[in-house]
Amino acid sequence: MKVKALGPGNAPLMGAVVTCSNGESVTVDSTGIATLTFSDVGPYYISVRYRDNPVASYNVSMPSDGSKTLTANYVPAAAPAGGNGGVAAEEGNYFSVMGARLYPLLFQYAFNAYGYSIDLGKYNPGQYTEWQISTDGKDQFRTRKAYLTKLPNGEEWWRVSFQTKSDSMLMEVLFSDKLQSIKRMRARFGNESPKEVPVTEGWYTSPMRLTPESVEGSIVRKNVSITVPAGTFTCDQLEFGLMQGFTLRLWRTQDVPGKVVKYEMVGNNHNDIYDAEMTGYGEGASTQLGSF
Repeated sequence: MKVKALGPGNAPLMGAVVTCSNGESVTVDSTGIATLTFSDVGPYYISVRYRDNPVASYNVSMPSDGSKTLTANYVPAAAPAGGNGGVAAEEGNYFSVMGARLYPLLFQYAFNAYGYSIDLGKYNPGQYTEWQISTDGKDQFRTRKAYLTKLPNGEEWWRVSFQTKSDSMLMEVLFSDKLQSIKRMRARFGNESPKEVPVTEGWYTSPMRLTPESVEGSIVRKNVSITVPAGTFTCDQLEFGLMQGFTLRLWRTQDVPGKVVKYEMVGNNHNDIYDAEMTGYGEGASTQLGSF
């Protein structure tokens, strides 16, 4: 499989690094292409980064996707406002300055856990969940996702928002049937007016959905009482080994949309790489940006 990383003007994105869940990490060549090899069949997660910034991510299956060339387009951050010393991304304008480059990461947090769907159950139109996302034990941001409506052709409108201590970003996204791809998006940065966002390939890859057999086989404890900011729930604890030294844990209940109240990625030293806890859930969500 080949991954092509492109920068402004479709020039090769020299220095971009492509990593894969099979352990490969490849820097693109002079044409912007990195070639990955796979020895086993099955699903894999691929990410593209440039100077520590996320560019794109993909979920692929071998051997069916082996002949594909995936294209990742890098969008540089907007220039900081004059006189601020170049710290706008850290002080009050994080999403508005970095938003275009952060789309792949934000969608991963909202819908994925290392390429797999974090939802083990469905949302009904109007239902929403709220989350607190932490990395390395530090609170990073809060996110909320809501299933707004389903169109007659099967496409779905969702709302996804992110909030830090100093900035916010709200997106309303039109997904294709079963959230396979993004068709359209509107966004509001901070207190600005909503704007249409140009949608291109490579922002979003649909998460891989686990089979019922895999879900049931991963249960290590049943009827566990767990307390998160949204309340106390009786859950099944699920554990998956994604690669050597990394474990994905989820806590599943029947009482919330999506059926998951907490998930975490843990390293081989039992240290949290990141974790997410539900802070709230409910019904009655509707468009805030006039998207439909």
